[in-house]
Amino acid sequence: MWRDEPSHALVHLPSLNITLTADDLQHVRNVYAATLTSAGISNGHLIISVAGNRTGFLALLLAAWNLDAVVMPVDEDIRDEGLEELAVRFGAAAIVRARERVLPASRALDEVLAIEFRPLDTWRRHSGLSLFKLTSGSSGLPKAVGVPPAVMISDTEQITEALGIRPSDTQIATIPLSHAYGFGNLVLPLFWLGTSIVLHEAFVPQAVMANARTYHARVMPGVPFMFQHFAAHPPADGWPPSLNWLISAGARLSPELTTAFRDRYGLKIHTMYGTSEAGVIAFDRSDAIETEPSVGWPLPGATIELRSDDGVPEGYGRVFVRGNAVAPRYVDVDSQDFEAPNGFLTGDYGSILPDGRLVLAGRVSTFINVAGRKVQPTEIEIALRSMPGVTDARVLAAADPIRGQQVAAVVAGNGALSRSSIREFCARRLPPHKVPRVIVVVRTMPLTARGKLDLSALQTLVDANLG
Repeated sequence: MWRDEPSHALVHLPSLNITLTADDLQHVRNVYAATLTSAGISNGHLIISVAGNRTGFLALLLAAWNLDAVVMPVDEDIRDEGLEELAVRFGAAAIVRARERVLPASRALDEVLAIEFRPLDTWRRHSGLSLFKLTSGSSGLPKAVGVPPAVMISDTEQITEALGIRPSDTQIATIPLSHAYGFGNLVLPLFWLGTSIVLHEAFVPQAVMANARTYHARVMPGVPFMFQHFAAHPPADGWPPSLNWLISAGARLSPELTTAFRDRYGLKIHTMYGTSEAGVIAFDRSDAIETEPSVGWPLPGATIELRSDDGVPEGYGRVFVRGNAVAPRYVDVDSQDFEAPNGFLTGDYGSILPDGRLVLAGRVSTFINVAGRKVQPTEIEIALRSMPGVTDARVLAAADPIRGQQVAAVVAGNGALSRSSIREFCARRLPPHKVPRVIVVVRTMPLTARGKLDLSALQTLVDANLG
């Protein structure tokens, strides 16, 4: 076990030119655990982490779980209003943020995080859970998936076994650790197996390549736009020879990109499919490039069936998964999509090929998938309609060759509105990935002959303004 090997390298921090050993991480964990204990945090209390891809987040997790507390990882770009809403809604005991710092030594890493404790009378207990995974809600508000320890362990075992992640591996960590994907593929193998990571706070292609070479990384979990960049812009020193196990999730991986990447580097990008509620569901472990793209075969611990509903495209069904990695429920939202024991009805439509591979064909919801981040149009529409001069606003997806999809907005209002003023207004209220990249200003919204909003005309307006 890595905890029994004090000198075992766990986290490489290229930005500080240091490597944290198991002993280092345990030291920082003890510092945070003492702080949390002195404030009264114990079983079931919730800690919201806005620490991003920093090693303090890993130590915080260990400290919190040692006290049987619960951690909710949140993206760093969340606005203060959204963070406050989450803290109130779930009765958080503390909010943890990253400090601005450059530290000279690993032992000073206990200074990386700033812990802000909430008023004691607002704390709530969520006993029996270890983790809250945020996922987009149909109302525009995020839902929290409550994950018990046993479910988290099952998900970890399935991920490491099916995806071939080994204790001796080093992984490139560029995707957010706050996302279910990054948490499952990077954080949990580190804790479970001692699989080391090279931690990046952001995706900087040149740094990723240089650090993969320096630390002999073998595994890179990424999203399609990262691999798209490397397919179009090969590194000057060539592809690092050790980096030969590439995993993509979070957005659709096109067969054109898979083929282009194989042609350039001789490597297959392996697609993974999962949800916050059900963990990893399927993985493409084959080295072949399929003529009919899929998300691979169900994991050994997951069973899939296709269920019909009113919106199912012909030849497809709504993906239902059952397995020990399925969470039991959302924390404070009732949902019929969970089915005991260990079942969840996803929002994805799919079909199963004769060889057992799963093919996806769109979603039940209207989410926009921006480079793996799920964006709910309702949230952006509410912000747009609060702008002076705006009479109505509709948000929809537009094609993006790099990110998969981008946010587009059709805004109705007076003649004083401009694309730049609308973009600036949104930038002050929304995270960067939710700010519309395509904006169409109209006097009135297009309507059908029946007086209903003409969705086809909206899409035509957006498509005409791409480029």
